[in-house]
Amino acid sequence: MVQKKKHRLICYALCAAMLTSFWSLGLTFAGETDDLKDQLDQVNANKTQVQNQLDEGKKEAKKLNQEISDLEAQINATQKEINNIQGDISETKKSIAATEKNLKEIQEQMTIQNSNMNDRLVAMYENDDMSMLEVLLGSASISEFLTNLDLMQRIYESDMELLKSMQETHDKVEKQKKELETMKAKLVAQQQQQAAKQDSLEADQNVVEAKKSEVDKNNAALTAQVDAFNKEAAALSSQIRALQGDGVYSGGALSWPVPGVTRTTSEFGYRIHPILNTKKLHTGLDIGAPKNSTVCAAADGNVIMAGWNNSYGNVVMIDHGSGMVTVYAHNTSLLVSNGQAVTRGQAIAKSGTTGMSTGPHVHFEVRIDGKYQNPRDYL
Repeated sequence: MVQKKKHRLICYALCAAMLTSFWSLGLTFAGETDDLKDQLDQVNANKTQVQNQLDEGKKEAKKLNQEISDLEAQINATQKEINNIQGDISETKKSIAATEKNLKEIQEQMTIQNSNMNDRLVAMYENDDMSMLEVLLGSASISEFLTNLDLMQRIYESDMELLKSMQETHDKVEKQKKELETMKAKLVAQQQQQAAKQDSLEADQNVVEAKKSEVDKNNAALTAQVDAFNKEAAALSSQIRALQGDGVYSGGALSWPVPGVTRTTSEFGYRIHPILNTKKLHTGLDIGAPKNSTVCAAADGNVIMAGWNNSYGNVVMIDHGSGMVTVYAHNTSLLVSNGQAVTRGQAIAKSGTTGMSTGPHVHFEVRIDGKYQNPRDYL
């Protein structure tokens, strides 16, 4: 009996221990589940925060690139205004030169008239008016008197005509002088306007360079810029084919487009971008030319585009025949115009950093029927 009671107590004790263990395990499991849920919530919150930051970063990058694009459009417009003002200044200078020449001729004519008048006054002084009267009174007949009177009338009329002509010449001189003063004042105003526009242009260029430096440090902005450039490059293919003529390329290697500058900063083809660390296509050859280096035509041809492109900036495209076109991008200024024939080695632009570019260089492309080629194969 005692033995049975002892066994029963042991069973009760074991059951109690098991219940206690299960209860403790349940509490532990519940606690761990709550901890995992809290961690998951924190991860989701962090993910949301990072996504928000990424979205904000993309917005800022887009805004930065748009600011650069707007500023460069403004710079391009200002440059056109400066070019127009320079044209006006040139015309004004021509007008001033023509007016000065005309004024000189009139003054020479006036000098001759003054000399003639002086001679006439000397003659009148030497002979005085009494001699004329004596001539008339000394006439031997009415016929001689009338003849002498007619002669005196003609001399008087000649004198009056000379005086009238001198007055007209004097008036012309005064008019030409006033016109000259007006044109010179206009020239000064034009030159001041040009200087103001140039200052504005340089200020905008400095802002753009600062913003491009900012893009160079902003991966999102730089990615957007590289992608935008490649998209624009692809879109140009059909445009290039449409502009190409049916000429024949003369053959031979292309000449180096930037004489005296041999350093290249980026080769053609797919590459791991040095800043982005992602695989990106580079459609041409980048030549590390300082700003305002002379850019030359790689071969004879015809300019099929010389103007502004959002991604390429100030760009020149030359058709060499047989489907070959060379492209010279990011220039500060252009020295040729659409439709112009150019020869190998002729200066066509000054290098810069316009368009989708973060530093001064020349982006040089070779295209056959609009498609990218490795420039190294043709140089």
